[in-house]
Amino acid sequence: MSFFNNPNFQPKRKFRWVVSFSRIGGSTSPGGNSLSFMATKAQKPHYNLDSTQHRVLNREFKFPNIVKWQDVTISFIDAVNPDVGSKFYNSLLNSGYVAPESQGALLTGVTKLGANAALGTVSIKQLDGGGRNIDAIVDPGELPPNVGPTKYIEEWQLKNAFITSVKFGDLDYNSDELINIDLTIKYDYATLTSVPDGGAVYGV
Repeated sequence: MSFFNNPNFQPKRKFRWVVSFSRIGGSTSPGGNSLSFMATKAQKPHYNLDSTQHRVLNREFKFPNIVKWQDVTISFIDAVNPDVGSKFYNSLLNSGYVAPESQGALLTGVTKLGANAALGTVSIKQLDGGGRNIDAIVDPGELPPNVGPTKYIEEWQLKNAFITSVKFGDLDYNSDELINIDLTIKYDYATLTSVPDGGAVYGV
């Protein structure tokens, strides 16, 4: 059956997503004090699979090497509350960084364990359109003016993730744009969970 005449066909949309960090940003529930609703742009995880060539006479054969998961970038707008910039600066401090203002501070440094613990689990969830499921025999005008819960239909988790770059934005007297904060995140690997049967309720 073509999707043109299939009412159940639902493409995934670029603007229906949320990102969350389990250790920073506060609650991930709708309406919570969360960085999720300050995010403006995010990459889904992606990987490269390198190959090695083996040549025999005038023929070339290729063999797969290791999977290399590529960095993910996420952008946020900064604000007074929540102060997004301070949250990511504090995550650097929680990773083990100490400003070199004393001799003792020179003995400290950032470790992978500390950097991962400061960030926690990074989750990118693809949402559906929300709304409500209406029985064909019911007049929609007779339904109460409430809508069904928003659901997520897939979830990416970045495993052992840590921040490698934070750009706290640019200042310009000639611009009235919002300040953006850009993150670069490395991780060991990612997992994808596709939620069957219409998705799971987001925020529960």
